[in-house]
Amino acid sequence: MDMDNKGWLYKRGQYRKSWKRRYFVVDPLKHTLCYYQAPPEESAAKGRYVKPLGIIDLTNTTVIVDKDPAKPDNCFRVQTPARDYYISAADPFKMNTWISVLRLNSKLGTLEKTLEKELPQEKKQDDLLADSIVDLDAQYTLSFKLAADKMLKSLGDAAQSSRASLADVSTMKYEIKCQLKKYLNAVKTQRTESESKLKELRQNEAGAHRSLDSINALIVTLDKFLQASRYIQRQTIAIISLNQPMPTTVRTLREMLEARKSSEIPSELINGYMKLLHSCFPEDQVKLMNTPEKFDFLKVLHFYSCFHDEIHLPKLIRLEPAKRRRLEVWRQLVASVNGIKRTCQQLSELTLIEKEINQAINPSLTTRTRPISMCDPEEDDLIDSNNQSTLGRIPEDDAAEVQPTGSADLGLKLYKTEWQGIAKVIEALGKLRNREKEQSQKLDDALHSRELLASFSSKKTPVPSPLNSRAQSRVTIGSISDEAGDEKSPSPEGK
Repeated sequence: MDMDNKGWLYKRGQYRKSWKRRYFVVDPLKHTLCYYQAPPEESAAKGRYVKPLGIIDLTNTTVIVDKDPAKPDNCFRVQTPARDYYISAADPFKMNTWISVLRLNSKLGTLEKTLEKELPQEKKQDDLLADSIVDLDAQYTLSFKLAADKMLKSLGDAAQSSRASLADVSTMKYEIKCQLKKYLNAVKTQRTESESKLKELRQNEAGAHRSLDSINALIVTLDKFLQASRYIQRQTIAIISLNQPMPTTVRTLREMLEARKSSEIPSELINGYMKLLHSCFPEDQVKLMNTPEKFDFLKVLHFYSCFHDEIHLPKLIRLEPAKRRRLEVWRQLVASVNGIKRTCQQLSELTLIEKEINQAINPSLTTRTRPISMCDPEEDDLIDSNNQSTLGRIPEDDAAEVQPTGSADLGLKLYKTEWQGIAKVIEALGKLRNREKEQSQKLDDALHSRELLASFSSKKTPVPSPLNSRAQSRVTIGSISDEAGDEKSPSPEGK
């Protein structure tokens, strides 16, 4: 790529809005963009001069990328005071190349016209017709050289300013990354503690489940024993109330237990009842009490009270502590489950915060999607009036007022306050990266533009012939004298 770039592009017409293929040539000395129907070199080889279809004055112009989906791909717009020119290239690289060259010529032309006004006017307008065209070209070349030298110095200052800004950004990025690493270590420590706490809570939960199962089994056994004991007590009272002879009463009590299924009455209860029955009513004493008059109510009451105190009451006393213990274990289980939920929430939030910090410290590397000199809209002038870096250190008050956006909305509940402080640091690091990207882009543009301008300025400036100069003078800059014919002619190759 060079400042006097040339090649085929597509241009949209002013009236019919049709796209036609034209051959564009940049004149870096006059800072114009001419377009032809065919390359002028072919006609020049035959000794003929070809008048351009139009000439665009690049001075005081703006070149931006047109992202309108209705336009073709790789389209850009050249804005001049007279009109806007819509031009499309074959691929993004050519589009970026043309934009870089046109912007550089526009800035150089503006600077050159400013310097021309400062040059001493030795001759008046009436005397200019008598001067040779070579003298005019020499004066024109002098203004170009002055503008080029001044612009080269400005581009060098801009490159130096961008390098200083990048160094400043690197220092601040290092400090912020150190602070983020401290946050990251704290998050990892908290996460390790939460993981050990979660492990302990899960063990407590498993132990509470086991204790609860054993207590429930004990309570079920005691309930079943007490229900059977109450049934036996009712049946005993009913049999005694019949006031039969003592042998008949004792035999009926024994038959009452034998008649019930063993599954309905616990074996422990049956054995205890029978043992107590034999101890309270021995067989030799029962045989002597054959008549109802010899029925001993005191022994019956003694038997009933012994059954209640020795068999029924111990089980009843064990039931109440078991129920209280079950309630305590249940509360412990609920606390363990709630602790597990809270700890899992903590781990989830800590993992999310750790991910955000790692992503902020080591962002994913992305390749440059557009080549050098692609800023849309057109970037500001590379030259600062005070020749100072446009990047300043972020004040502490300014950093504190940063409101985190995007990555700060994580839906945190437990670490919301802590995350707000971390998010501000991440936001400041993101702003530094954006500034670093901007300064890198400006540095690339400054170095690239300086290389182009230095390469072109080192060439020997050709002095045009009087014939060509007079022919060129007939063409008004920015004119579209042949625009109507350009629109009416059939398209040799429509896009």
